Amino acid sequence: MHPVFIKIGSFVIYWYGVFVAIGVFVSVSLFQKECLKEGYNEKLISQIIFWTILIGIIGARVLHIFVNINYYFFHPLEIFKLRNGGLAVEGAILFSLIFLILFSKFKNISTIKLLDTISVSVPIGQAIGRIGCFLNGCCYGKETNFFLGIKFPFLAKKVHPTQLYYSFLYIILFFLLKKLSQKFKKGEGLIFSSYLIGFSLIRYFVDFLRGDLKKTSLGFYPTQIIAVIIFIIGGIYIILKTIKTQKTNG
Repeated sequence: MHPVFIKIGSFVIYWYGVFVAIGVFVSVSLFQKECLKEGYNEKLISQIIFWTILIGIIGARVLHIFVNINYYFFHPLEIFKLRNGGLAVEGAILFSLIFLILFSKFKNISTIKLLDTISVSVPIGQAIGRIGCFLNGCCYGKETNFFLGIKFPFLAKKVHPTQLYYSFLYIILFFLLKKLSQKFKKGEGLIFSSYLIGFSLIRYFVDFLRGDLKKTSLGFYPTQIIAVIIFIIGGIYIILKTIKTQKTNG
């Protein structure tokens, strides 16, 4: 655990922010290339990138605060300290999804095609960002004797490095979506729905190993409940798409 990237006097830059920024940069670069291939103009691409990042960060922070409301209720000033970490990726996905739907309607472009295009590049950015979580010491797992267990300075025993589990699985998801993008035409929604399903499965199952989350009265973590909702959205789209295709072919 090495949370500090650089410190000049009282000014501190954390590895968490550095890796999140690198992750965003890599995803944005890949997204730009995909958009140019699909014929989007540069002005439109810039608008999509700027607003998606901004709204995604807001959504990620809002959900993180909501999940940890008991802490932030007594430490309200911590709400604005993003450099210390605290972004819930599900919030970024949901807020960004709503924005992209509204934006595409306003600009009169295909919503599904845009979602398919952006979905390919997202997982690799998430994988890189999770390395920042690991160095920051947040999002850690439960105590374990597993050979991959990591000892953080602030914990008494080894824990699952769930940050690295996420990262590894997001990399796999990235390559799977790249493969799908070569097989299916963007605009069918299969890439986007596959991302939602893949992401939700990763979050749901890895979260069972998390040691820093509090369960709800239902016995699940809030992030798992949101993951189930995201899974259902992706699953419903694939079912409807399959039914429509069968009717067309029939």
